[in-house]
Amino acid sequence: MMTIVRQAHKWIALILAIQLTLWMLSGLGMAILPHSKVAGDHRMAERAAPAPVLKAATGQIGLPATVDGAEVQQVRLRNLDGRVIFDTVTSDGSVLSDAVTGAPIIVDEGLATRIALADYAGPGDVVNVQYMLETTLEVRDHLAPAWRIDFDDPERTTIYVSGRNGQILERRNHYWRAFDIFWMLHMMDYQNRASFNHPLIITAALIVLWLGLSGIALWFDSFRRSDFNLVGKWQGRGKVFPLSLTDSEGSAIKMASARPMQSLFAAMDEQGYPLPSTCGGGGTCGLCRVQIGTALPILPADRRQIPESELASGYRLACQHRVEAPLVVTLPHGLLDAKNLEGTIVATNFITPDMYELRISLPEPLDFRAGSYIQVKVQPFRWDIEQSNLPNSVKIRWEASGTARAVGTDEAVYRTYSLANAPGELGHDIILSIRLALAKPEAPGASAGIGSTYLGSLVAGDTIELRGPFGDFHVDSGASETVFIGGGAGIGPIRSMIVDQLATNGRTSQMSLWYGARTQEHIVYKDDFEKLASAHPNFSWHVALSEVPETDDWPGARGLIHDLVRDQYLASHPDIERCSFYICGPPQMLKAVLSLLKSLGVPDSRIMFDDFGN
Repeated sequence: MMTIVRQAHKWIALILAIQLTLWMLSGLGMAILPHSKVAGDHRMAERAAPAPVLKAATGQIGLPATVDGAEVQQVRLRNLDGRVIFDTVTSDGSVLSDAVTGAPIIVDEGLATRIALADYAGPGDVVNVQYMLETTLEVRDHLAPAWRIDFDDPERTTIYVSGRNGQILERRNHYWRAFDIFWMLHMMDYQNRASFNHPLIITAALIVLWLGLSGIALWFDSFRRSDFNLVGKWQGRGKVFPLSLTDSEGSAIKMASARPMQSLFAAMDEQGYPLPSTCGGGGTCGLCRVQIGTALPILPADRRQIPESELASGYRLACQHRVEAPLVVTLPHGLLDAKNLEGTIVATNFITPDMYELRISLPEPLDFRAGSYIQVKVQPFRWDIEQSNLPNSVKIRWEASGTARAVGTDEAVYRTYSLANAPGELGHDIILSIRLALAKPEAPGASAGIGSTYLGSLVAGDTIELRGPFGDFHVDSGASETVFIGGGAGIGPIRSMIVDQLATNGRTSQMSLWYGARTQEHIVYKDDFEKLASAHPNFSWHVALSEVPETDDWPGARGLIHDLVRDQYLASHPDIERCSFYICGPPQMLKAVLSLLKSLGVPDSRIMFDDFGN
């Protein structure tokens, strides 16, 4: 539930941030604009004292003939265009008549123009006079008809004169028009600019309320009870707790220590055993999971990132748990004996429109198990597409995606990549299959992935720092049947395991690969898998394309890979319980495959997956 709230909170906050920005900018704009100029007072002429109206009306004048029996609501005696008039207000509107002669007065173009000129004190001349039978936004609070008189001063002043009674309705100019736009954005009434009581702003207010409440819930969700244990922190100052460290296969045991209330993630880094992470310990990448026992509580971030079967076995995120007692910590295989390596770039070769193969030479052959990963140190760098050595086709794709043209970081960070070659396959060299992480359609303008951009910018002869190998994503050589399901850059560790099992170890039990790609251009290592399938009758591989055009000549399956493996294999499999599954690919694919296997009753012990490869 909190995962849904967190996702909704993030995206709604992003959308609402646009409106909050508009509120702030529009409020600032209204505050900056001078009020007297917005109102048009600075162009209003000083008026002489009007002549006494009662002296002018010397005779008894009857109601104007144009009243025609309408209900008279008010009769006003006032000055208009230098003469005294009666303004008779009826249920049908105003009727004007001369207070001396009784003659009816019509507010025509000439009279309206004279009224406007008498009111105007600016440098402009009249350039347009227009009779309006319907009101506009500039005179939205008044009834039609009206005369619009435009002046050619720098502010483009417009004076509106009532076609009913000759009174000045409004004085408008560029200051007012700018203010009106700010007012529209501020109150979110994009149609009439007149009401706060409309559905859009009520909806926005409810969203803000929900955002505040969900933010409070997420705030509590992000904290642990120990964060508020100030007394315990004070009492524990100067103490240390022992940490017994072992890897997942029990091949290395070492002792370390941690300060009370220190996060296990920070303690491991301080002791010289940095855990993999791409979120810096924020609990969102899930890479720092270690086995520390079932006695520790399962926190919300643990539940979001770790499968239930691993939670039940005591796996937790090291970044989310504080050291409050001695701990026995089981780490990913290889972490305790990991080596710091320096590699030299041999070549960079794009193998799909958005994935490249990075070949790195090491001082000596790397001892690792198929399916392992390494950490790459990304040094501070600045990169711009204009100075890049990317192929033109990739540059075109980059710009079409809306990805920011510049990428960089001011501090060193680590990124994790699986090894795509099998142990011993390339001598001193290793291969990383890296997807160039461009902006997604829903987030144009976002920066490209720091790691994939940095590594893609390196050229032959450049050196990089590596650490590893790590990982527990390995094939059980005793399984009766092995099913690999992959997608995107997740094919890297799967290729390593398949080549190792078939070409190196000569495995004879049944193996199959089910690979999902977008188009034919995105199929990776096609030649390798075809050669393996030809040389090893126990191996088959199958591809489903999810975005292939209908006009494409692709003869294979179309759709999502989890649908293909379900419909063409698992649904009719005679003994699915003897299969072991190895999965690596994009998050959505991984989630769909895991859900499929669970629905088919495959036990967790038969499922291995790796979400490091992308």
